[in-house]
Amino acid sequence: MRPRSIAMCASILLALLSGACTRISDYAKLVEGNRLHERGDYQGAILDYLSLDRSAFPQTLDYDLANSYARLGEYEAAAELYGLARAGLPPRGRQAALAADSHFNEGLALFERGSYERSWKSFRAALGLLDPESREAAAARRNLELAWRAWKKEKSAPPRGLAASQRGTAAGGDEELRLLMRLETGHWRPGGSVPTEPDSADY
Repeated sequence: MRPRSIAMCASILLALLSGACTRISDYAKLVEGNRLHERGDYQGAILDYLSLDRSAFPQTLDYDLANSYARLGEYEAAAELYGLARAGLPPRGRQAALAADSHFNEGLALFERGSYERSWKSFRAALGLLDPESREAAAARRNLELAWRAWKKEKSAPPRGLAASQRGTAAGGDEELRLLMRLETGHWRPGGSVPTEPDSADY
């Protein structure tokens, strides 16, 4: 071999080894971030995740970042990252589990944020990717129902800015509940006025 071709082969080999070492280093940081997340140091985990080269493990990194942001209460950021984690993943195969987990966790984050309709859609998407007989599918079905109920309850509730007199039945229902509680505790008797001082009959 010529010295020039030996030098070229050596430089190619060095470049390949350098790339492999970088990937191993990034993987070690990812594992360290996961360890910090498991210990409850979510901010430390986020710092480790953000120090990685995003191209090394893009979907896994977005998913792990989303989990940490969700634990910190940053639900909208978490939901966006769960969407990025699913981008480009095939709906079937080995990576379908990551897509199902990201839909499921996105549903949890959106539910916590109060976005019940979007939460319901995420749980429904997760169910489409999960084995119907699995524990995860059972949990997704339960959460799907909870999100559906919260969404329907939110849609039927009066607007928050209305005064109590404008709310109609909702305010009446609250008043009826308060009156019922007073009746059950004996602090109010129907047909009479409420005494200003406690009476022995109240106890």
